[in-house]
Amino acid sequence: MSTNDCQLLCLPIEIFGKICSFLPAASLCQLEATSRAVQESLEEARAWRGKAMQSNYNFVRDMLEHVRVNEFNDASVFKVIVGTKMIIDELASLVQKDFSRWKFSSEKSLKRNGLLYHIFQLMFENFEDYAEKMKIYQKLRLAQVEAWSVDSWKKLDHEHLMIWVFEGGVVDVNKVVKILREEGKARLFTSDSPVVMGAYISGL
Repeated sequence: MSTNDCQLLCLPIEIFGKICSFLPAASLCQLEATSRAVQESLEEARAWRGKAMQSNYNFVRDMLEHVRVNEFNDASVFKVIVGTKMIIDELASLVQKDFSRWKFSSEKSLKRNGLLYHIFQLMFENFEDYAEKMKIYQKLRLAQVEAWSVDSWKKLDHEHLMIWVFEGGVVDVNKVVKILREEGKARLFTSDSPVVMGAYISGL
């Protein structure tokens, strides 16, 4: 695609960058793939850096701080950060979906799930106890995912992970994002087993 074919490239770089800031990450990837000229303009506009700065997740903020301190500026670094934000979004959605299977509007609705109801009677004082601990446990799991931590209530230290992810400031984006996605999924404390989930929740 030539500059004439892409009217966006005729815009001042600041305006081009501003427009790109409103694009979803997937659309930004598609735009970048259209031509070398577009890729160079995205780098000049620091579009990936801007997209990475839009996340409020604790782990992503830690990544941005590591990159700032080490003065990394390659676009690949910020693509990994954007990819990590997308992974956390996916994992948070999985947590919400998993917990929807264990939520009940009343004790009567819980009774319809025979095995779970028997476990509930053994592990919880009453339905209110179950419902309250379920809310707390869900918040803990979401905090765990967003902070990229197994123990979300402990002080986090991601130094060694950051060193591995960003190496010398130029990253194999696909490789790193794939590994982070696999590792992230392994951090979800949810289960298909009513016994295991009951033990998790009642232990709060």
